[in-house]
Amino acid sequence: MLSIVIPAYNEEKRIRNTVQRISSWISPAEILIIFDGNDRTPDVVKDFPVKLYVSNVRLGKGGALKRGIHYSSFKKVLLVDADLPVTKDDIDKVLKTDADLVVTKRKIIGMPWKRRFLHKAFIILTKIFFPSLVGFSDFQSGVKLIDKEKALTISDELIINDFLFDVNLIYAFKRRGYKIKEVEISYIHDESNSKISKKLIKVIILMFLSLIKLRVYYSPFRSILNTKIFLSVQNYILNKLR
Repeated sequence: MLSIVIPAYNEEKRIRNTVQRISSWISPAEILIIFDGNDRTPDVVKDFPVKLYVSNVRLGKGGALKRGIHYSSFKKVLLVDADLPVTKDDIDKVLKTDADLVVTKRKIIGMPWKRRFLHKAFIILTKIFFPSLVGFSDFQSGVKLIDKEKALTISDELIINDFLFDVNLIYAFKRRGYKIKEVEISYIHDESNSKISKKLIKVIILMFLSLIKLRVYYSPFRSILNTKIFLSVQNYILNKLR
């Protein structure tokens, strides 16, 4: 058996199709929907055989995935985005790969040039901040397969709750020497319902701040993260971006 975790922040327009497809592709499977929004997503999924977890506070993508991993019942956990921008063949390819963490590199279809440029720039910047990740081609793909037992051993290191969670996860596994494999998949970008594209500048700034936070966390200056000055500066910038 397999657990499937889907973070769903205000995904009422996309979640029905995603649950229908993923449940037909993989059966039997435990599907967990982690909802931390304020739309009709819970009403949409209530007719499906899924486990719905509702949070009254905003978790962020990373926070939702962490909670889903914790709630999952089986050793292998598939993490997928709510728009499910991949094919059944791609999912099968991921599930057949033997590793503690299977990450995917995207052969992207339909992404605007601005998003594509920023995507490439982010990969380069991440490798500058974390040289041990130079062998990876992609960090933000919304499909990953994880060994729950291994994930629980690094849960204390997963400090990022936003879109940079993927980097946090991969780096934590890499540091422990766990087996990681990268698999190429096709990725159909849905610009019409993309939350990132609607607030691109804000997301870029938040991800850059999170990248700095993660780098400091894994440095000798880790204690800086808990200082009032650092937290005050971080909160000030976040409040200005809201």
